[in-house]
Amino acid sequence: MTISRSSAPLRSRARESSTRDALLKAAVEQLNEAGEAEIRLENILAAADCSPSSLYHHFGSLRGLLDDAQIVRFSRTLRERTAAFNLAIQEVKTRDALIEFCARRIDELVTDADGPLARSRRVDALGSTYMRPDFAKQMGEAHTESCEELAAALRVPQLRGLIDESIDLKAVAHWVQGLFFSRCLVELTNDDELGDSWNTLTKQAILAMLFGPEVGFAPR
Repeated sequence: MTISRSSAPLRSRARESSTRDALLKAAVEQLNEAGEAEIRLENILAAADCSPSSLYHHFGSLRGLLDDAQIVRFSRTLRERTAAFNLAIQEVKTRDALIEFCARRIDELVTDADGPLARSRRVDALGSTYMRPDFAKQMGEAHTESCEELAAALRVPQLRGLIDESIDLKAVAHWVQGLFFSRCLVELTNDDELGDSWNTLTKQAILAMLFGPEVGFAPR
């Protein structure tokens, strides 16, 4: 079979992307299962079915691969949820519907059974930036991107007049992400009553910020 000149580079790039993705996936899984201290290069290569030269070609070093994997662990869940939020919010046409939509999504986030594990992995990923200012900058850029995506999603109803134009959605996005990230501290207490109170207060605060205190603190 003859491969055209135009299709050959495309196939080559596809193979490279597949190899890179396999290594990254394997590294994320190893970090989730054992933590960075127990990472072994041979385990990652075996799981990805790749050679050492492929790792060094795509990431420069094992450290480079682990850094990229930690960024994925820190931001992937947030970005996936933001993408789903962005898609769903396009259909919201009225202020009352938006209030109920936001209240429902907050409830889903704080009661999600996978939430505690996802947050603990984000804490672990964030810890990998300690005493590493260059890597901390990369992690900060990934966090900023996820916040900008959330702000862009909220901008849709703001342009429709459903959220006050004076509200700084970028600041709100960073604040909201910080709120949900902080829930890991409540989860350390194993106090269900405290967790329920935190959930209620968080929902009230977010709704009050977006729609006013008469909405945020109204009985629901």
